Amino acid sequence: MSLREQFGKDVLLTGWGHSRFGKLTDETLESLIVQVATDAINNAGIEPGQIDEIYLGQFNSGMMPLAFPSSLALQVSDQLAYVPATRVENACASGSAAFQQGTKSLLAGTAKTVLVIGAEKMTHAGADVVGAALLGADYDMAGQTSTTGFTGLFADVAKHYDKRYGSGSGQPGSGKLGDVLGSIAAKNHRNGVDNPYAQLRKDL
Repeated sequence: MSLREQFGKDVLLTGWGHSRFGKLTDETLESLIVQVATDAINNAGIEPGQIDEIYLGQFNSGMMPLAFPSSLALQVSDQLAYVPATRVENACASGSAAFQQGTKSLLAGTAKTVLVIGAEKMTHAGADVVGAALLGADYDMAGQTSTTGFTGLFADVAKHYDKRYGSGSGQPGSGKLGDVLGSIAAKNHRNGVDNPYAQLRKDL
């Protein structure tokens, strides 16, 4: 069912911007946010003053000196000085969650134009800091400490998938788990070769 069928209106994505992936040692979280937000506004053909709300998707601001990253979007233009900016966090889906919140604002009629940004800067921090932050996304029972985080969780999901649909099952995706996961990684890498924003563009 479409948004128009559900809510009587459509939501349009009118502009976008994207930075390249990589360590980007010459960039800060602020410069990345300003870059992509400026590109998105220009691509949409609007003025910053037309933006009613801002949503920033970011996983862990604890890896940055600034604990209020949504305010960085206001550096794009003085016209954004009094625009409400809200940070949205939902682990790996933080950017998608921010997009969802922007969509809800448009559907609710509280905004006509929304700027949604997804930004993360991790390589400036040490491995111990980043590792602890990523493990912090895992659910811990009281008195227990996670040692694998989402990596271990996803590995367990893959093992259960292999147990149900693995070799000899005759089901879609049957085959050795390593071969299946390897083919997915190879496909993703192959797609990235032609993507100017991808981090790894050397063909295998």
